[in-house]
Amino acid sequence: MDRPHSEFHTDDIAPGDLLRAVLEVALQGTSQPLVLAVSGGRDSMALLHAMARWAPSRVAAVATFDHGTGNYATEAASLVAAQARRLGLTVVRERARTGGTSEAAWRDARWAFLRRVARGFRARVATAHTRDDQVETIVMRALRGSGARGLAALAAPGDVLRPWLGVSRAELTRWVEGEQLSYLEDPMNASRAYLRGRVRHELLPAFERVSPGFSEALLAIGERAAEWRRDVEQYLDGCGLAISASGARLTVPARVLERTTDEGRAVLWPAICGRVGVTLDANGTRSAVRFTMSDRRGAHIVLAGGATISRHRDARGEVFEVRRASAVDGGAVRVSSAPAPSFDGVVEALPSRFGRWRFRRLGVEPLANDAWCIGLPVGTPVVVRAWEPGDRIRTEGAPAGRRVTRYFTESRVPVLDRPSWPVLLAHGEPVWIPGVCRGLAAPSRPGRPELIWYRCEREFD
Repeated sequence: MDRPHSEFHTDDIAPGDLLRAVLEVALQGTSQPLVLAVSGGRDSMALLHAMARWAPSRVAAVATFDHGTGNYATEAASLVAAQARRLGLTVVRERARTGGTSEAAWRDARWAFLRRVARGFRARVATAHTRDDQVETIVMRALRGSGARGLAALAAPGDVLRPWLGVSRAELTRWVEGEQLSYLEDPMNASRAYLRGRVRHELLPAFERVSPGFSEALLAIGERAAEWRRDVEQYLDGCGLAISASGARLTVPARVLERTTDEGRAVLWPAICGRVGVTLDANGTRSAVRFTMSDRRGAHIVLAGGATISRHRDARGEVFEVRRASAVDGGAVRVSSAPAPSFDGVVEALPSRFGRWRFRRLGVEPLANDAWCIGLPVGTPVVVRAWEPGDRIRTEGAPAGRRVTRYFTESRVPVLDRPSWPVLLAHGEPVWIPGVCRGLAAPSRPGRPELIWYRCEREFD
């Protein structure tokens, strides 16, 4: 993981030499290509020109986002696009579909865009946050009651590269003005309408007048908090965490949290949840700590924003699972309200996709008796829908019918997966729960050439 850069500010070195040295140090910490987040402001335009001059081969693309908030936002995005193309760099530009009304909404939309672009280029996002941004963020976190984890602020270990974090705005200004680089000053930078503006223009200057060196003391606090977070993350790296390919789901062996104290769990749970983009507040942390020792297999709790923590058993034994709520465009988290998918037709017309599941038609019947496969006669009327709590299915072991929940439990299907699990009905009767069981009404015996065979595959996120 990257470590925060030392403070490079000095009056004894030329601005260009300073920034080039800072950039070289930052780039040594990663081999990935970079997507530059450029807003059109002075600091980000400095990053754009510095990378184009000293490390153009490391730039996968320049990403600029028009928040749709007025003329400035559009003009800034246009400036970035024009300058990046002039420098020979690939540009990805997007305009918000709806204009946000808060700092949080703007940030969520922007980061959804940046992360989507980075995934597309298999790259890492690089931003132009400075030492001044770090001080402001620490103050804002402190005002909101953050603990040590939050006070690391922008210096926290993560997947975002911040080359300018050890550089002040004043030092960037010296270089930008000396090079006569084009940029636009965001009118919001002078506004007191939002918290960051009030911290920048009112609170920090007041603290510095009363206690000179206040900002430097905050930076030291942030560095200690970041070091502490790195130690926690390093510990978790050896704890057997398993994260899904999409980064939306994580499992951790239950023993990792059971073998420590409540205080230890209060440290580990926020770090564990943070691995899948779930931020735990104080209430969420207390709930997670209490849930750890409840010993209720199959139970779950819902956190703020719709994220969940559940407990179940998998191939490794008892695990806790953290799930981020359904994501929109890979960014802002919210629970989806879309209706569950369903299909009503004949077996030969089964859809290839059903939510996060795929139905794949097979050319021949499978060699083994596989619960993920079924064969049904041509023309069989079928319905595919999500599981419902009252569903029963007749099997060889229970010819009178048995609740599907029993089969879910025996197959170790987590409670949170069940509501979206497909059930196939033939002639109105449940005959197949993919991967779980097939019913007596499913004519899947071998030697029936008139059968159409399907395999159902789950898309693990």
